[in-house]
Amino acid sequence: MTNRSIRLHQAAPGNGLAADPLQQQGRLRLNLFAGRSMGEREFDILQSYTEQRLAPLLCGHAPGIIHGFEVAAGVVPLEDSETSDWLFRVRPGLAVGGDGKIVNMIFPLDQYWRTQQTEYLDKRGRQLNPIGAVHGIYFLCVIRELEAVDKSGQFAACARDELDLLRDARIETVTRLTLQPVWEANEAVAAAKADRDLTVNRLLAEHLDSDWFAADGAVPIGMLAVENDQVLWFDAVAGRFPAKAKANYWTFLSHATQTIQQHFDGWQLADAAARQTLIDSFKLAYLPAAGVLPTLFLEDVAGLPKTHWFPPHLQVEMAPIAESQVQGLVARELPRMSIDLENVGGDRIRLLLAVPDADYRADLLDLPLPDWQMQQDLYRYAQKAHDSWKDWVVQYDALFNNLRPADFQTSEGKRLFGGVPDKIDTEAEGQPITPELFFSRLIASSRDWQTAANGINPQLPAPYTETVPPPPAGETFDWSAPPASEADGLLKQYLDASLQIERTEQLIDDLAELLALYADMQRSQRQQIDHVSLSFSRLAGGLPGDGSGLAVARWLPDIKFASKTPPA
Repeated sequence: MTNRSIRLHQAAPGNGLAADPLQQQGRLRLNLFAGRSMGEREFDILQSYTEQRLAPLLCGHAPGIIHGFEVAAGVVPLEDSETSDWLFRVRPGLAVGGDGKIVNMIFPLDQYWRTQQTEYLDKRGRQLNPIGAVHGIYFLCVIRELEAVDKSGQFAACARDELDLLRDARIETVTRLTLQPVWEANEAVAAAKADRDLTVNRLLAEHLDSDWFAADGAVPIGMLAVENDQVLWFDAVAGRFPAKAKANYWTFLSHATQTIQQHFDGWQLADAAARQTLIDSFKLAYLPAAGVLPTLFLEDVAGLPKTHWFPPHLQVEMAPIAESQVQGLVARELPRMSIDLENVGGDRIRLLLAVPDADYRADLLDLPLPDWQMQQDLYRYAQKAHDSWKDWVVQYDALFNNLRPADFQTSEGKRLFGGVPDKIDTEAEGQPITPELFFSRLIASSRDWQTAANGINPQLPAPYTETVPPPPAGETFDWSAPPASEADGLLKQYLDASLQIERTEQLIDDLAELLALYADMQRSQRQQIDHVSLSFSRLAGGLPGDGSGLAVARWLPDIKFASKTPPA
């Protein structure tokens, strides 16, 4: 007969691998059958095999909390004592550590702060901590460890504390709490005491790219601040990282959302002053790149939206979005770092107004919403333009009043302007229109828009409705024209004086010409007289210059001439 023996500790190679102990380590599966004796070594092989099979499935999984591990913390009285201590109560849950291994807890876990403090100092060593105490801001973490557990656990008072190697013992995987330092310094404690939410907000925002998952597989489940071994506060959201990509961003968003909800819980206040006080008292250093903000930050969304709380350097714009797209948009836009609310960085945010899917359209806000401040400024700028125009009219009249086209036909007018100008100045086209007229024309033009004609937006938003925006309250506006001037302008006076000078010069030229003609006539008369005198002197038989010609001239009126009869 063949001798058959059962080797209880011999594992069979699997997955088609050679029977190489080094190669098969962690990949050997026991051949189990009914009645087989299972010892510690067999269980170790089974556990190693299970972990090696699960490792490829978990190596690509993001570390963090899958579900559970909610923490409730508070000060409770100690049993049989008059003192109290912080108690951390952790619910069961499942998480993936930074080493890719599962951290599982199926029973609730309660642990007092004193126990946690002692374990942390003993594990880390007091020589590494210059203060000699837990002092700063820490993550409360769950960690998966192996511990040797005695079978009976019954020891006499004089028995040794260490395990008896001859006694049956087992190794168990346990989940316990531990501390992970975040910021150990006096400055951390001072900041934690000054403003808890603001400190946590800065820590999460300034370490969005930090890896908070330790190499030992610890998974953060909360954040606490400690001053010289005394717990100041505990935040179950600030240290809770979900098992998904970009977990730091999601924790940052969760904490910011919790801070907003706690501050504005029951914010429905009728008093505007109390509402504004509530907004002004809300402080954050950073905002997530995407998330949900309370409607308290906006006023009159359906009419003239006005934002509150946002710092002046932050550019804000608005757009609609369908409600079904909100969560997907947040998940897509969240890993865009953070928005700095304290320092000017050129950040620009877009407030998306969630609209029910049935009412959402792609062109819902194609028409730009009016700017209330700009409407008020239009009145002020129009008044300045009107006052400038009035000043210009006064100066215009002082220069060009009462000018006529004939004034430009003079020689001086032609020299200055080259003829009759079409426009003396481009600003002379007319008076600036008033804001009421501007808005009325804008409303009238909106009726011809294709969207309104097709019924897409029959009720257009302001100022494209029948309502003209009112002027700023408490301010007076004067749209009257300047008084008309009857006095001639300087140019008119100049051209008139030039024309008078031209006419005077022409008159002088005409008189000078007349005098010259008169002198010529006198010379001609004198020559005629001299000629007649000479003729009379010859007639009298005298000589030129002896006076006989003048004597004949004096007798001339009395002389009667008769024709001489020629001789036969």
